[in-house]
Amino acid sequence: MTSRLLVSIVILSAFGISSSVVGCGGPDKGELKRKLSTRADPGSFRVNGVTTVFERRCGSLDCHGGIGRNMRIYSSRGLRLPNEAGLAPGAGETSIDESTANYHSILTLEPELTNEVIEGADPYMLQIVKKPLELEKHKGGPAIRKGDDAERCIVSWLKADLITPIDKEACTRAAAFPKE
Repeated sequence: MTSRLLVSIVILSAFGISSSVVGCGGPDKGELKRKLSTRADPGSFRVNGVTTVFERRCGSLDCHGGIGRNMRIYSSRGLRLPNEAGLAPGAGETSIDESTANYHSILTLEPELTNEVIEGADPYMLQIVKKPLELEKHKGGPAIRKGDDAERCIVSWLKADLITPIDKEACTRAAAFPKE
């Protein structure tokens, strides 16, 4: 077993993610039940800056950084999780807890379809790809453009496995948004 796969399994276990669905009703709302895979792995979500791409492109307070959204994005510049440090928008860095909450928010939006993508289906079937590209109606308009670094980052993260890595350079460039 490769070390990356072992780390992914340990990380998934730490997040309390199970590889089987119990009962007929599926997972509870907000709970992620997915197959173990190196695709869309939680460690790479933070380490490679995928969370930062979502934070910068989707997490403003008037968009998915709003408390009433079903796909909620936390960040240092927007909505914050309650924290003992008293961090408010614009203060400190995005915490590991906030990044983890972003990961769960994104992957539980369409859990069954997400599992299909984890198994190798086309990432463009997911709302987290279709809506920001405006392939499906999106109230916020286009958050990313076809062929740009944000699209390459997100899609490469969803498709990444031991053979096909995440496009780290695209993630780094896409995280620098808006240009400062």
